[in-house]
Amino acid sequence: MLDNPDNTKIVDGKQVNEKFDKYITEIYGDYFTEDYLVPFLQIQGLRYPTAAAFSGYELSLKDTVVKQPEKDSNRYKFTATVGYTKDGEKERTADVSGVVLFSTKENGKIGKFEYGEENGLSKELFSSAK
Repeated sequence: MLDNPDNTKIVDGKQVNEKFDKYITEIYGDYFTEDYLVPFLQIQGLRYPTAAAFSGYELSLKDTVVKQPEKDSNRYKFTATVGYTKDGEKERTADVSGVVLFSTKENGKIGKFEYGEENGLSKELFSSAK
């Protein structure tokens, strides 16, 4: 859907994929603030799936640990263990950590999501391009 040129068009000088945007909004819209969903996808959200697709890897989420470092805070730290494999090779894993800030205006919705440490996952995915 994302890489199909039939799904994209140019609007006001920018490439737009309405089919993909609709799909993402249906899947993730309830979790992100209205103003943050698109920036998240443009900056952070597609980093690993795009790199994996480009390089022929398959990704899987193995485990997630979420901690709230400050009592009554809207800030959470996470560590996700991500599995990645290619061409029948033995699956390897990498821990990816980051921070999630929940909105103080839109209750229960993510207002910011940032990856931090990723233990070489991006380098591995990008260095193994098809």
